[in-house]
Amino acid sequence: MDQSAAGRIQQDGDEHVEARILNAAAHLIAEDGFGRLKLGSVCARSGYARSVIYQHFGDKDGLGQRLVEHAVEEFTNAYSEAVAARTGAATATPMDMLRALLDIIFELIETMPTLNQAFLALWGDAAAESSAMRGALTEADRRFRFAIAQTVASGVADGTITGVRDADAYASALLAQLRGISIQALVDPDGIDLRGVRAELERGIDRLSAGFRA
Repeated sequence: MDQSAAGRIQQDGDEHVEARILNAAAHLIAEDGFGRLKLGSVCARSGYARSVIYQHFGDKDGLGQRLVEHAVEEFTNAYSEAVAARTGAATATPMDMLRALLDIIFELIETMPTLNQAFLALWGDAAAESSAMRGALTEADRRFRFAIAQTVASGVADGTITGVRDADAYASALLAQLRGISIQALVDPDGIDLRGVRAELERGIDRLSAGFRA
């Protein structure tokens, strides 16, 4: 590592270094997929030496797994903001939380930021049995489904949500729909009517409300 690079690392601090490397990796994965990701390309794009990547992430697989965690963290923050935007100062109800979930998912689909593209590419890579990303993506999806199921179960318990017999199954079905729509929008953005798709999903969530009238 040359002296200028060493000085930049010391000046930047660990959090900035990690963020810059993750950003570089996200762009490369969004462009070429995880399988074609080369640490040399991450070095060139981030401006940090390979030794720095090893120090922070261990290896390519460690970098990919940390990127999954980072994407989940960013989504969690964005979802919290979507809930707050929908409810203001009021306490969010289970229905509010489900509707806010559609808010943030469709915002991400419409804007498709690089980190979201990279996450979807990593998720696709996890379909391969030998993928190093399968464990990280499995854990992320299980946590996501659990959160949705808990929200729905809470609504069933307080009587604001009706018509759901199995909260876990509902969560799996909803996540499958949202993930599938995201992939379709990424692969074939001109072939999917996002407004119509969102309207159908919103009507489906509305029908869960105990006060719903057809």
